Parts: sequence; C-alpha cells; structure tokens
Amino acid sequence: MKSSTKWYAEQLSARERIKAALANDWEQTKHDFGSTTARDLNQDVDDTVKQAAGTKDAFENHEQAFRFGYAAQSHYGEQYPEWNDELDASLRKDFEGDYDAERIYILYAYQYRP
Repeated sequence: MKSSTKWYAEQLSARERIKAALANDWEQTKHDFGSTTARDLNQDVDDTVKQAAGTKDAFENHEQAFRFGYAAQSHYGEQYPEWNDELDASLRKDFEGDYDAERIYILYAYQYRP
C-alpha cells in the first residue's frame, strides 16, 4: 500500500486532528478542576467536537440533518444499502431545509454504522 494515497493521508490528518482536540479538551478539563498549571482554553464540548471533525460549525447546527440521515438509513437501508443518485433525489424531496447545505451531514449519518 502506498502511504501517499489520498484517503490514507486524510485518515492520518483526521487522526491528528482528533488527537489535538482531545489534548485541548484534557487541558481545559484540568483547568476546570482547579489545576494551576493547566491553561484555560475557554472551550467546551462543542469546541472539542468541532476541532475533531475539522469544522468550525457546532453539531447542533446540523442535528436535523444527522437525524434525518440516520432515519433515512433505517427507512431506505434495505432498498438502498449504498448511497446513490436515486436515493439522493428522493431524500432531497423529503428534507425540510437547505438540502444542498446539509447533504454532507445527511450522507454521513446515512452511512454511519454503529
């Protein structure tokens, strides 16, 4: 396997981003519990999630899209085990909101497998 493949680099980048987010979260937690050596980063869970996801946007701003994508997978999962254009067109009609802006979050939730 070539380590220079795009998906591999993206995985490494995501791993590093998540490590940094958790390190910041730990630093903030130590400060919040009274450490005199830990820095106050003025962040909360939303900030940690945003850093880990590589976005400046909070989860709550896209919760409707995540819920919709997850529910769509439950409803359409057998008929459409993989995302495709036909499913995309159907979901576009059903979604209440800006589908184009939320599509990536809907797709992520649809493909999520716990």
